[in-house]
Amino acid sequence: MSTSFTRTREQLRDMVLAKLGELDPGETVSTNDATTVYEAIDVRLKELHRLGILWRKVTSTPTTFSLSSGVASASAGAGEILFPIRMTFTNGSEDDPIRIIGKDEYAAIPDKTTTGDPELALWEAPTKFIFYPVPDADGTAKLLYERIIDDTAASTAPDVEVSMMRALKDIVAYDLADVFGKPEQMIARLEREALRAELSLRKLAVERVGYATVQVDEFTNYRGIETDYGR
Repeated sequence: MSTSFTRTREQLRDMVLAKLGELDPGETVSTNDATTVYEAIDVRLKELHRLGILWRKVTSTPTTFSLSSGVASASAGAGEILFPIRMTFTNGSEDDPIRIIGKDEYAAIPDKTTTGDPELALWEAPTKFIFYPVPDADGTAKLLYERIIDDTAASTAPDVEVSMMRALKDIVAYDLADVFGKPEQMIARLEREALRAELSLRKLAVERVGYATVQVDEFTNYRGIETDYGR
């Protein structure tokens, strides 16, 4: 039995066009229609991910970048940062935590030229960080971050879970209803379906973990006699 299942960008495109009544079975998609759908998919994916309704895209290994003595800012060098999560600073053998702050908190710092081991970092998208205190020695920062969702690519599965594809199809179809000149009555129906699809995406994105403790020290053995290996 197999549990592996994928859908390509082209298959999602065909689902969208079929829902809009723009593609009959066995019909070949025009280049212009394909380009229109791909752009709509990519734009929607970026927006949905920014809204935070898709699954987390955080790698287990932080990215590292160098901090120079006397220089307040440094670039993480990764243009795919959606938002930073956790950062540390190393100028020896230990990783010291750096708290990521917002513009208001950074603006309230009275003397931004103070030097020392960095304790705070202001993120200036897409890759720049400003540190306080300013590093007084060369060191290394380690950054864990949420990654921007990938663009779609030919003959490749979109960067969403397969369980989300049906909902994504409904949303993109609504986005393109005006482009393909659909009547208002149909657009209204597609809008309702798109709203339900967004709710489905939110539900599908929820982490599901069983927190109940499994009791293993007391159970009935194969003879039907209750045993307790804890005593």
